[in-house]
Amino acid sequence: MSERKSATLVLGGGSALGLAHIGVLSVLEEHYNINAVLGTSMGAIIGALFSMGMDSHSILAIAGRQSNAKVFSPLYLDRHIGGIFDGSMMLKLFREWTSDALIEDGRIPYIACAYDLCSRSTILFNRGAYADAMRASSSLPLIFAPYNFHGYSFVDGGIEHPLPLSYTHLFNSDLVIAVNVLPRVDHQAKMIDYEREVEPKPKRYFRSQVVMQSVFQNQAYMAVKDITSFEPDIVIDAAMPEGKPFAFHKANSFYDYGRKTALMTLEEYREPSFLEIVRRHYRSLLANTNELTV
Repeated sequence: MSERKSATLVLGGGSALGLAHIGVLSVLEEHYNINAVLGTSMGAIIGALFSMGMDSHSILAIAGRQSNAKVFSPLYLDRHIGGIFDGSMMLKLFREWTSDALIEDGRIPYIACAYDLCSRSTILFNRGAYADAMRASSSLPLIFAPYNFHGYSFVDGGIEHPLPLSYTHLFNSDLVIAVNVLPRVDHQAKMIDYEREVEPKPKRYFRSQVVMQSVFQNQAYMAVKDITSFEPDIVIDAAMPEGKPFAFHKANSFYDYGRKTALMTLEEYREPSFLEIVRRHYRSLLANTNELTV
């Protein structure tokens, strides 16, 4: 039996769509020796738990709790400042999940990307409490208040690095595996789905949906750009087409989709032409998007 290859795992942001990372992990941990993880936003959250030593099943058990799902959804959040949620419940939850464990004590190296509003630059968390890194990296703009920490004012790392491939050189692995969960960059922006609900949702929910739609459009473009620039060995597109950014209560559905997509991608990876097909696909997406912005 051949020895498993080592892999640096890059997990992108995507709000609830990022729960698909758990399903992807369930496949990758069966095939590779994941020896480092980089994450942004939801990717930083899932990546932190994996870095600590949790397997995909343990992470899914946490994500599947209804009480946890409510902490991330504007539908249930009450505490806010000027219409922006303060994120205190989210930080409390991260501390419970991690028991205030430190990144430097993790099973494998970990980096979370956050964006500092003061210096207007990306800051990397590779030491300190996992909970602080998770909170800093996941402060969704205009939804959660910035995380003020040690003189910094952190917001979602996806502002600059929705799929942080530019930092993979900090780790030494046989492969780089990128997992993108952002919706595809298409010719036309998708409309927010005002589907019928059993119970009407507050206006703040739809406002948050509109904000997320705008954020995702920009971040999806940046992710595609980085994929074409840095060319990871494997790219897994795990954006569930019917997924909603605040559907945190559907963890199992996202998990199943992530697992299915990962299995399909690894099967395709065995084909000699895999990398060239991936290159052409993402260059085509980037070219089509650039045409729209001219």
